[in-house]
Amino acid sequence: MSAIKESYNVLPRLTFRWVKANELLLNTMEVNEDKDYAYRAIEGDGYRKLTNEDLPLSDDFKGVNERMVTMVERKHNAGVFIHLNENEEKQLHITHVLGRENNTLIEKNIIVLEKGSRMDLIMDYSSDDTETFSNVMNKISVAEGAELNIIKIQRLNSISRHLESRYTTVLAKGKVNYISVEIGGKEAVVNYMTDLVGDESEGHVKNVYLGFGERILDLSHHMNHIGKKTNSDMIFKGALKDKSKKAFRGTLDFKKGSTHSEGNEEEFTILLSPKVKSYAIPLLLCREDDVIGNHAASNGQIDEEKLFYIMSRGMSEAEAKKIIIESHIRPIIDLIPVESIKNIILEAVEKELTGE
Repeated sequence: MSAIKESYNVLPRLTFRWVKANELLLNTMEVNEDKDYAYRAIEGDGYRKLTNEDLPLSDDFKGVNERMVTMVERKHNAGVFIHLNENEEKQLHITHVLGRENNTLIEKNIIVLEKGSRMDLIMDYSSDDTETFSNVMNKISVAEGAELNIIKIQRLNSISRHLESRYTTVLAKGKVNYISVEIGGKEAVVNYMTDLVGDESEGHVKNVYLGFGERILDLSHHMNHIGKKTNSDMIFKGALKDKSKKAFRGTLDFKKGSTHSEGNEEEFTILLSPKVKSYAIPLLLCREDDVIGNHAASNGQIDEEKLFYIMSRGMSEAEAKKIIIESHIRPIIDLIPVESIKNIILEAVEKELTGE
């Protein structure tokens, strides 16, 4: 039995790659290393242009895929180095607006939080009606007792591609809180890995997504529990319509030595069309005693009784569905502490749901 368990633990993870990221052709895209995309709209301080600073990646981290990670490492045309000193607190808002004059974003960001520091970071990606391509990598280090809150909004147009790889290490009693909103793009591939290295470190991920038309969403997060008494949760909520496709792959990996740790993962999808495809693959791996791991996933249509009840109050079917979907994702959006960002997201959701 032990041999079977060991062989299972080293099997390659299941993957859905409708996007075929290895086959990307960038012949229509120009990678201009002289453009400082990251400085088009930044509010806050504590950053500077990325130069030679870097952080190592885990050997297990492949990101979206190795080729796309290598592209960012060698050919990035944007990026910032963010370094918070011990017990320092800062806020930063980075906005990328892609368009005809800057249709390719290859972005690499290095984020380092020293002991006891705290940062709120907002990263907003939008575009005009031009076909764009964005490939983003974030390398993050959170020291003892530090806290990093990242709110990422991807609301590109329906003919653009967005890829994002994120690797994070968290030391003792450190905490990372991620809120990711994926409501744009023709294809969006997101791959995160978080190493909870220190004792009592925490990692929390909340994700909202919408799939309309023929949009493809490939969402993945691997949470490694390494230290003792570590804690994590992953909550993904979204809706799919038309011929959209979504794959969610969440992995809770309790490493040897992670005793008394707890992890939870949940994924809930509303299906608005019989032609959508939704795959949920929650995975638990465990090499330690006395840990708690929970996972849940569900796909379902809108409750007909609930829909009828709302329509009986004078709403059209489209309006009633909009209310139900918004109520489904609103608990995550309400966690965002900045009211203006909430409004940006809700306006983008409204646009997607109404098609206006």
